[in-house]
Amino acid sequence: MPVISEKTRARWTPSEDETLVGVIRQHVESGLSLTAAFAAAAELLPGRSAAACGFRWNTELKNHYTLPVQPRRGRRQRQAAAGTQTPASADGAALAKGLAKTAQLPAAISQLLDAAPKVQVLFANLAQELTSCRDRIKVMEKENKALRQRIAALEALSDAAAQADLETLYRLLQRARQMNLTAHAPEGTVVYERLDSEVNTNIG
Repeated sequence: MPVISEKTRARWTPSEDETLVGVIRQHVESGLSLTAAFAAAAELLPGRSAAACGFRWNTELKNHYTLPVQPRRGRRQRQAAAGTQTPASADGAALAKGLAKTAQLPAAISQLLDAAPKVQVLFANLAQELTSCRDRIKVMEKENKALRQRIAALEALSDAAAQADLETLYRLLQRARQMNLTAHAPEGTVVYERLDSEVNTNIG
């Protein structure tokens, strides 16, 4: 059987209308949706698409034929119905949610009241520990200050001892040099020893 285009078959025949209505009734009685009925009718009607079958039913045949049961809604129809919720039903849903939250408030308040003494004890322990840490910090600062003073005193003492050692060493070297000159001088030569006061012994 040759396929007839939908443009060529623009006008619907009574036979096509009967076929379309029959398929729709069968699907509705079986609990199927109109979308499935339109697709099944398109397979039986050459040159008619599912969209054309749906358009024919909704614009022409729907008002002239009564279906045995209410047709099942398709997915798009269910989504549209869910999206077009009336303000009254929306307010009722919001009120129900509010009441449910209000019913939960006493239990939450009771839990907070039970936890309050534990929180107070925790804060008291933290405050006591903080005070103890501050006291330890003060003690450590005093010890640190004393250590710095002791280090400064030791450094000063070390510098003084080092200066004294250097002066003593310098005198010893001068005396050894004088003795060396005296030992190697010819007989009758007078060797004069320089006074330490003439030499700057401040090395440092």
